[in-house]
Amino acid sequence: MVLSACYIVSNYFTGEGINDAVIFHLRYGLDGSGFADYYLIIAVGIGLLISSLMLSVFYYRMLKNSVLSEHQKLKRVISTVSLIVALIIHPTVRFLGESALSVLGVENPLSLKYNFSDYYKTASLSAISENHPNLVYIFAESFEDTYFDEKIFPSLVTALRPIREQSISFTQIKQAWGTSWTIAGMTSVMCGLPLVTPSRNSDSPQGNSMSKMSTFYSGAVCMSDMLHKEGYKLIYRSGSPLEFAGVDKLYKTHQFDDIKGIKELKPLLSNPSYQTPWGLYDDTLFDIAMNDFKKYSKGKQKFAMFLSTMDTHHPYGHVSKSCKAQEYKDGSNSMLNAVICSDELIAKFIKQIQDSPYGKNTIIVVGSDHLAMHNMAIDDLMRGERRDQFMIIDPRLSHGDKIEKTGSTLDISATLLPFLGYKASVGLSRDLLGDEPSLMEEFKDVDKLLNAWSNEISRFWEFPKIEKELVLDTTKNSLKIGSTLYKFPILLHISENLEVSPFFEVKLKFFETVKLFGYLHDYHAEDAFLWVDKCSRINTLSSENNVSLKGKYCFALGKLGGEITTEVLSTEKKLSLELLNQTLTLPSEEEKAIQRRESLMQIKEK
Repeated sequence: MVLSACYIVSNYFTGEGINDAVIFHLRYGLDGSGFADYYLIIAVGIGLLISSLMLSVFYYRMLKNSVLSEHQKLKRVISTVSLIVALIIHPTVRFLGESALSVLGVENPLSLKYNFSDYYKTASLSAISENHPNLVYIFAESFEDTYFDEKIFPSLVTALRPIREQSISFTQIKQAWGTSWTIAGMTSVMCGLPLVTPSRNSDSPQGNSMSKMSTFYSGAVCMSDMLHKEGYKLIYRSGSPLEFAGVDKLYKTHQFDDIKGIKELKPLLSNPSYQTPWGLYDDTLFDIAMNDFKKYSKGKQKFAMFLSTMDTHHPYGHVSKSCKAQEYKDGSNSMLNAVICSDELIAKFIKQIQDSPYGKNTIIVVGSDHLAMHNMAIDDLMRGERRDQFMIIDPRLSHGDKIEKTGSTLDISATLLPFLGYKASVGLSRDLLGDEPSLMEEFKDVDKLLNAWSNEISRFWEFPKIEKELVLDTTKNSLKIGSTLYKFPILLHISENLEVSPFFEVKLKFFETVKLFGYLHDYHAEDAFLWVDKCSRINTLSSENNVSLKGKYCFALGKLGGEITTEVLSTEKKLSLELLNQTLTLPSEEEKAIQRRESLMQIKEK
């Protein structure tokens, strides 16, 4: 029941059970989520967990007090075998097992047959035109191509349809592995890479929350990085909190100059209470974005503006008050009401740009960030050929065109950049208007291949190598490695060549915080580490228990199989390369065994 509760709740969000989207959000944290939309499934999940505990206790007590006959013993054997089989075939166990193999470094045969480096293209950009127009890119939340299907949704999408007919529309954009949730969809568009959580990399055993990292896929060169070098100003607007799932870090890492979410935009609202559980309504967002578009268009600098809509967010959708079409058919399906409204608002925004003095110098893109997850219209959506939305609206074209070449959101950057006057190579992205096949065309099961490449892809998180002293800043409660900052508390695994892998605490609403000493407990005797945390926790590694240190930070440096140095942080502390290299010096096997036993005993006692 516990495993099934996890699966049911996850499936309600994703429509695919427990997948990488679930793991990513659990590891990153859930701050900024629209929990108000999920009160029912949260209650169901908690109810299942409590019920499973109560039933287990009741059944255990019943068995404990009973005398088993031969018949009952047979029943117990049958039930035990049935339980084992149920665990083996349970989708939750299967997913966790596959993830464990990846973390343990078990090579997927596909990654050996098809080398990632043979398909990954190093980023490059070259001008093919002197004309480099501005760009407005609309990430339409879950607004997939299926909503245009008249057989399933008659007269649902009406305002965008004529715009689509005059655009370059791509009708075969399938959803690839690692692109099926918002931040993953954005990453695939920007960087031509699926989103892989760093914990999947066997060379980097960092584990849980990534929310305290200061960078996002810093090893990747993305479309925005290249546009920045070409003199484009990069702007991002969203109605949701920027910190949700690391959206702010994605855009800051990849050269965006002006990034604003609900907190930054809220002062502009005439009615601050006019918002959904997820953030601003789309009519508010588009009004703000239009003012920004005019402001930046008046300047001499080229710009690319990216927007994220929210009204069509699962599970129910939210209808902006300014929509003329407030209901679809009888109005009984709240998601379809939101879609018909979103159709109107996006089309209106596009028309405003086209009718402005700057419309002829602006490329507009409408693309879904991912396919719709479990929502009020999911049964109807499943009847269609589900594809992501992707249309390019170019004012220089006299007529539209339908492109039926199969691709994914991974291919958007290489396909879009020629419209801005550049030929580009971006990761796994392929130009869908070119002759080169996309991965979707080349491989029958591209999802399995991308999954097999997860270790290689996860290296784009590019955790730093210690090349000079470490700085522990007590004023900002942060650890600095080169130019990268990490917030306290933090646990660093330090390799022999001084490459680091960070672990962070996970703080989930409704759940207990996962503490760092739990990860430290799994370290080997020879694993060097630096642990910065409250002194009361660091004391698990020493015999001291000073009450006066309550609330203060301490650090511990060493190995479980060697000497461990602990110290209170009262001022800025610098750890030199010499000290770190001394920490890496290995003790004898006998010393390792003794010291590890002593350290583990202290942890268990605490």
